[in-house]
Amino acid sequence: MKLSYAALTVGLVIGLGVASDATAADLYGGSIKDQYVPMAASAPSSIYVRLDGGYHGYDKPNITEDGIYDLAYDDIGSAWSIGGGIGRYFSESIRADITYDRHFEADVSGRLLDSAAALPGTRAFGLESDVIMFNAYYDFNRGARFSPYVGVGLGVARHKTLEGTVSNDCGCTGVIEEGSDTGVAAALMAGLTTKLASVGASGRDLFFDVGYRFLYLGGVETGPVTTVDTGSGTTSISKDPKVEDIHAHEVRFGLRYDIR
Repeated sequence: MKLSYAALTVGLVIGLGVASDATAADLYGGSIKDQYVPMAASAPSSIYVRLDGGYHGYDKPNITEDGIYDLAYDDIGSAWSIGGGIGRYFSESIRADITYDRHFEADVSGRLLDSAAALPGTRAFGLESDVIMFNAYYDFNRGARFSPYVGVGLGVARHKTLEGTVSNDCGCTGVIEEGSDTGVAAALMAGLTTKLASVGASGRDLFFDVGYRFLYLGGVETGPVTTVDTGSGTTSISKDPKVEDIHAHEVRFGLRYDIR
């Protein structure tokens, strides 16, 4: 039950009064067995804000084209992220927040080797993502100097592929047009929290979080691939390459500040 600071103060005063009565009763041979003893007041829920940074690597992706060709040597490079959010404590151990993270450009590449394809060759383009997540956490021993935590998250990821290039052994050159997709995102988290500072008796604490986050980010499809044969001058267009089941492994670090 949420209590105001005034109610908490009253509860403490009552508790101290009862303790004084108990001491007096002991001194004068009395007993407080039949007296009412109020329950200890629980700490009020708090709101916090957070600022996070991260560095993540991706699992080897599955990149397809035309729905039938699997690209070989497919890869997504590492990238940085930055974000923030707002959250609330629901108990001493349970909290939740809503976060937004910007994943900066990562390099994506793959090579279409099938000679039956209209446009074999290497595809290379950039990938950026915006991720909004609702997260829930369980803090172990929150009042300690170091507090481990675990968490889960569910949200959405908005991906954008940047204009890319096509290179081919035959001398063809081309471009991959931009594309975008939105899909479901999910996360698993574990880490460690330490308190950096407290602001007087206000209960406003500053924490430092460091941890690991696994992210499932869905997939994204680029724009069409357009290739120009420099010899004949003819232009060919293929269907969009698609990056499926994007998985990221992220090291995160950040500050969390209680504002109430």
